[in-house]
Order: sequence, then structure tokens, then C-alpha cells
Amino acid sequence: MVLSTRRTKASLLLTPFLLLICSYVSSAIEQEAEPLLRWKSISSPANDSEQRSSPLLSWSPAKLMCSWSGIRCDAAGRVTEINLPGAGLHGTLGALDFAAFPALTKLSLGGNNITGTIPVNVIGLTYLDLSQNSLSGEIPSTLPAMVRGMRYLNLSSNRLHGPIPWSLSKMAEMREFDVSKNNLAGAIHSDLFMNWPEITSFHAHSNSLSGIIPPKISNATKLQSLLLYDNSLYGQVPADVGKLTNLQFLCFAHNSLSGPIPSSVGNITRLVFLGFFGNNLIGKIPQGIANLTKLQILDLSSNQLEGEVPVTISSLQSLKYFNLCNNKLSGMIPYLNTRKMLAISLANNYFTGHFPPPLCQQTSLEILDLSNNQLHGELPRCMWDLQGLLFMDLSNNAFSGIVLTSTDSDLSLKSVQLANNNLMGEFPLVFERCRRLTILDLGENKFSGTIPSWIGSSNPKLRVLRLSSNMLHGSIPWQLSQLSSLQLLDLSGNNLAGSIPRSFTNFTSMMQPKTEFDLPLKVCYPILHYVLSYTYSCQVKVVWKNQYHVFQGSIALMTGIDLSSNNLSGDIPPVLTSLEGLRFLNLSRNHLSGIIPKDIGNFNMLESLDLSWNELAGSIPSGISRLMSLGSLNLSNNHLSGEIPTGSQLQTLVEPSIYSNNFGLCGFPLNTACSYGSNSTPVPSSQSQELEASSCWYYSVLAGLTFGFWLWSGPLLLIKPWRAAIFHCIDRIQYKAVQKFFNI
Repeated sequence: MVLSTRRTKASLLLTPFLLLICSYVSSAIEQEAEPLLRWKSISSPANDSEQRSSPLLSWSPAKLMCSWSGIRCDAAGRVTEINLPGAGLHGTLGALDFAAFPALTKLSLGGNNITGTIPVNVIGLTYLDLSQNSLSGEIPSTLPAMVRGMRYLNLSSNRLHGPIPWSLSKMAEMREFDVSKNNLAGAIHSDLFMNWPEITSFHAHSNSLSGIIPPKISNATKLQSLLLYDNSLYGQVPADVGKLTNLQFLCFAHNSLSGPIPSSVGNITRLVFLGFFGNNLIGKIPQGIANLTKLQILDLSSNQLEGEVPVTISSLQSLKYFNLCNNKLSGMIPYLNTRKMLAISLANNYFTGHFPPPLCQQTSLEILDLSNNQLHGELPRCMWDLQGLLFMDLSNNAFSGIVLTSTDSDLSLKSVQLANNNLMGEFPLVFERCRRLTILDLGENKFSGTIPSWIGSSNPKLRVLRLSSNMLHGSIPWQLSQLSSLQLLDLSGNNLAGSIPRSFTNFTSMMQPKTEFDLPLKVCYPILHYVLSYTYSCQVKVVWKNQYHVFQGSIALMTGIDLSSNNLSGDIPPVLTSLEGLRFLNLSRNHLSGIIPKDIGNFNMLESLDLSWNELAGSIPSGISRLMSLGSLNLSNNHLSGEIPTGSQLQTLVEPSIYSNNFGLCGFPLNTACSYGSNSTPVPSSQSQELEASSCWYYSVLAGLTFGFWLWSGPLLLIKPWRAAIFHCIDRIQYKAVQKFFNI
């Protein structure tokens, strides 16, 4: 009884205290909810569709704050985390009162539309993600004073400028640091790596950072990812980089680094990705790279590396992407003892020898580029067994023989480039099974026979067909016109005869101007919190404005037709002018006759026109003056006549040789003046024909009147009896007329 009484008294004493605590907690929660609601009112998504899916819809005074989307609280009901990535937020962070959230440790607002500067009053945060916004200004140097315990800082993909403050090194607990894809400049301070012993990820790529890579970087031995590519760093790769034995991802690409690749790289045995491409590195590839047995991506392209590739590289059995192109490497193509390869690019080196048969075993291969080397011999049949291969470029080597295949299966090839070799025989039948083919370049070889008619039906996706400088004969098959997606047709330098098919008007892709033409193949590898993508771009060589040019990547300018240096005859089909998207047209060095189509002015995008060395006659159509993009013109060595039209763009083409050996032409820029007057005024061909006809009629009438006058006056003046008889006749007619008039 006594015990019960004591408990009752204690409860009565505690009740006011508990009520006071509850009242305080409730008041604290309200104090944190109010600034969040105010921030919501000015930061909510702007458009209706984003508002309907916004997590801020749950932010309501009618609901408990800790139940709101993106809000996490501790046991006391205080906000500890604000997680609103990709929520469509806008406005600035200055409107959010961070002082109202004393327990806040995590702020994740990446992928929004937040503007303004980085707030400096973010006291107590250990995790801050403001990536993929539109923040500007500099990284505050006072930030460490507020958040010394920061472990994760992501400011990537904004508009920040200025340096990376050395004061950030005071945040000694930093684990992951990302300031990539901004406009940051200046040097990378050594203090960052000396004072961040726990750092595992340092991403500062895609900025304008300069200076050397700090040698003290080797102190950060817990680093797993170090990405500094796409900057302006110079100097050498630190010799002690091999001390970073925990690294999995290392990329210094697209800087101005020089010197050799340190041999210590071979000590980083956990590496999955090694990228030093796009620098000025010299010397040989270190033998120690063979120790990197976990390596999946090795890209040392676009440097000045030389010598042979270490044979021990065959031990890289995890390799998927192997790129050594654009160096000075020599010797045989290395043997790769792996079946996981997705991409091999060894182009633009000095490799010799035959096509390696072991490459036929790379059944997962999608990209194979061995172009611009010194390889020779016949192509093995087995190379056509790679049914997953999408891009093949063996151009600019010395391969020879006939292209043969050992399979009847359909292939996945999108691009095949075998140009500038010594391949021979008839048109390879293997391409009849390449229904996905988009680029086919067999130029500068010794292929003979006729162009097969099955191209039109078997390769319906072709956009580039280049068969120039071979020994093909026969006519141009009309079935080519089934290639409605074709943008480039180059059949120049063969022995083709017959006429130009009028069905070329079915090249519908040439009817509209093209703004881009891209054939990428992306091989993507996840690297921590983002995806690193590799894009392979095809190269195609074309004659452009009388010179060879190599187009790569986005190649909209490659819309054109080149049928030059053949034995084509007949006229230029007038319907050809419906291909208004053409950038160049070359029909030179044939036996074409007739006139230049009068609607040639329809080629709105035409930049290069070559009709030279044919048998064209008549006048130059006035419509040619409407070709406002024309920068190269050649009409020489024909039978053209009349005045050369003038116009704003034609006035820039002042070289007389472009009209030479047309003995009937006159006017600017030739020294031959037109006979009927000044050549400064353009005379359209239709008006010229009308003027010629009216002049002919005028002179005929004048000659008739003159002849009639002398036919009447000649006898009257010269023969006296005729004159007396005529006058006597006139007198009698006059006498009768007078009698009749006066009724005599």
C-alpha cells in the first residue's frame, strides 16, 4: 500500500516534466518543418508534369514531417537527411535555413535545376551532393571550417570556376571527392593527398586544371579511383604512382603529359581501367603491364609510344578493350590470350606481318581496327566467322588476294572498310549476307567484274558505298536506286559504261540537307557512380573540292555522288536536280553529252560541282548563280557556249581555268567579251534564246522590205518604156477616181 502510494506521487511529479519535454520536442519539430515548407514554396518544380510526380507533394502540415518523402529523422524527430535527387527543384539554396537543422548530416540534391552559389552555412554535414545542377561561383575556401567531418563531397557537373581550395585538405575524413565537369582551373595541391589518408575516390576530370600531377599523390594509398582526364596537366606521370596498389580506375587521358610510362604501373595489380590516351608519352610500353591480370580496359592511344608490344601482354586474360592506335609501335600484332575482347584498335602504327589468325577466335569482338599499318598477305576466311563483329577497318595496308569466306551465316557487320589494299577478284559475295551494313568502302583495290545488282536488296541500310579506283566494268545497275538511305555514292575511277540511271531520284536521303551523320558504337563500362562510354567513329575518304579529305564522326558533308573517270555516256538526267541535299557532285572525265540541266539551281546545298572533260553543249543555265554555297566549280573541256552567268557566289570563282576549253563561252572571268555588249549583266539562257529569235525575225523583215523596194523602184528608174507605161497607168487610174468622186 505504501509502495503504491509512493509510485502515484512519483508519477504525479513526473507528469509535468514529461509534458514539458513533449511540448519542447513538438515545438522543435515544428521549427524544422516550417523552413522546409517555406523552401518548398519557392523551389518546387515549375511545370505541371514535374509537380505531379514531385516528392514534395507529400510535404504538408497535415502530415508528420518525418513521413515526408526524402526526409529522414533521428529518434528525437529531428531531420538528419534530406534526399531529393532529380526532384525538379529550382531556385537557390540560400532560401534554405540550414541553421534550423542542427542534426542534419546528409544533403543530397543532385540532378536538379538549382542555381546560385554553394552555401557556406552547411554546419555538421558529412555528406553533400549538389552534382548536376547549375551552381556557379567558386568553391568556398571557408567550407572546411563548417564541415570538418565531411566524408562525401560531390559538386560535379555544375558551372563552378576558380581553383580547388587547398583549405579543403582540412577535411581530414574525406572519402569520396568529385568536382568533375566544371570550369575549375589552377593546380592540384599536394596537401589534398597528404591530409586525406582515407580518400578512396578523387575525380577532377573535365576541367581546366593545370600544373603537374602532385608526386605526393602516392601518399593516398587507399585510393581506388583517380580520374584526372580532360584537363591541361603537364609534366610526367609520377614515378611512384605504383604505390597506389588499391587503384582500380586510373585515367590521366587528354592532358599534355610527357615522358615515359612509369614501370611501377605494373604494381597496381587491382587495376580494371588504365587510360593514358591523348598525351605525349614516349618510350616503350612497360613489361610490367603484363602483371595487371584484372585489367579490362587498356587505352594508351594517341601518344608517341614506340617499339614492340610486350609479348607478355597475352597474360591479360580479362581484357575487353585494347586501344594502342595513333602511336609509333612496330613489330607483329600481339597475341591476345582472351576470348572476352569487345574492341581492338591498333590503327595508325607500323605493325607488320599477316592478319593474325588467333583474332578469329575472338567471338565476342565488336570492333576491329587495324587500319594504316604495314600488314600484308591474304585475309583468312575465318575472319568472316566473327558473327558479332560490327565494325571492321583494315584499310590502308597491303592485304592482297581474293576475299573468300567459309560461312553462309548472316553477319552483324555495320561498317566494312577495306580501302587502299591490293585485294582482287570479283565483288565479294560475303556482303550479300550483311543486311545491317551501313558503310561499305572497297575503294583503291583491284576488284573487277560488274557491280552486283543484289546490293540494292541485300544491303538496304547502306548510307556510304565507295567502290572508287578499282577495275569494275559494265553499267551502273538501276537496283542501286533501292538504297533509299544512301548519302554517299562513289564509283569513280572504274571502267563503267552506259548512262546514269534516272532512278537515282529514289535516293531519298539525298533530297534533304543532312545536319549530322554519325555511326557510333558505344562500349560502356560502369565505373563507380557513373558510366564511362567509348565511342568508335568511322572514317571515310572522299574527293572534296578536288582534294582528298578524310571525314570522321559526324560527317554530314558526305552527302554526294562521284561518278568521275569512267566511260559513262548520254545526258545528265534532269531529274537528278531533285537531290537537293547534295553537297558535292562529280561527273567529270566521262563522255556525257547534251546540256547542263536547267534546274541545276535546285542544288541548294551544293558546295562542289565538277562536270569537266565531257561533251556537254549549249549555254550554262542561269540557275547556277543561285548556288549560294558553291565553293568549287569546274566546267572546263566541254562544248559550252554563250555568256557565263553572273551572280553573288559566282563572282567569287574568278579562276578562268574552270571554264577553259569551251570555245563558245564569253564573259567574266574569261578575257573573251561577248559580242552583243557588256558581260557585266547576267542574261538568262531563256531570254537569250528569245532575243536570238526576235533578232532573226527583225533582220528577215528588213531584208524583205529592202528587196521589195528595189524590185519596184529598180525598173522604174532604169527602164524608160516601163516608167512611161507605169506613169500612164497611174494617170488613167487617177482620172477614173476623180470622175467617180465628182459624179462626172
